[in-house]
Amino acid sequence: MNRHRFSFLCLVVLCFGFEFEAMAAKRDFKGLFGSYRREKFTENEANRTDFGVDLMLSTLLPLSSVAKSAEPGTPNNFNPLNYSTFFNFEGSFWFSLAYHWAFYANIGRYSYETRKQNSPATDPPQFHKFEMEAIPGVAGIRYRLSTNDLVPYVSLGIGMAYVHRQGSHETGGKDDEYNTVACGHGAVGLEFFFAPNAGLRVETSAYYFNLPQRTFDPGGGTKQKIQYQSNVWAVRYASGVFFLF
Repeated sequence: MNRHRFSFLCLVVLCFGFEFEAMAAKRDFKGLFGSYRREKFTENEANRTDFGVDLMLSTLLPLSSVAKSAEPGTPNNFNPLNYSTFFNFEGSFWFSLAYHWAFYANIGRYSYETRKQNSPATDPPQFHKFEMEAIPGVAGIRYRLSTNDLVPYVSLGIGMAYVHRQGSHETGGKDDEYNTVACGHGAVGLEFFFAPNAGLRVETSAYYFNLPQRTFDPGGGTKQKIQYQSNVWAVRYASGVFFLF
């Protein structure tokens, strides 16, 4: 190999070395066999103000009795009806202020049904039943604790609920009651951003209905009385998606 070829080869090696060093610096290589550090992306843009919409499904699990019944032979000995639960859907509109504070309005529909077999037993069996439907509208405030993709928060809301309660017997007799009562809840939850303008929401809360007590007595002394309970408390679990505009 003559001197000119050797000089050309050295120049190529030197240029390749500088180019590799520059590439390593750009990609943050830590040595020839080091790790490549990827940039972290945060979907939560943490805007000071946003308008948001929630679409959620939820369940209310009663903490207190919703309805009780008494047998004809013991008309004042009321016992809780068999356990049932609420199923509902909800929609919310909210507006964030200085990012951490959000004011929201929520409306939903909750339904509840339970029944108990009449005593003495008959063939076919017959039941007395209780049903409840509530449409609450709640306004409140939420405080968000993080600007990351996973955002815990606490919230408090109060409002009014339109409530229909019905007691009935399969052997005849029905009672309907309609009320508009105060309601409210205190909640803790999580927002998870999977895109800059969308995410998942999971929330749990203590929910309260300021309902009055009422007793349905079908009369005659041969049918069960049904007592609608006052001041109903429940645990609410909700999950769904939210979108920002």
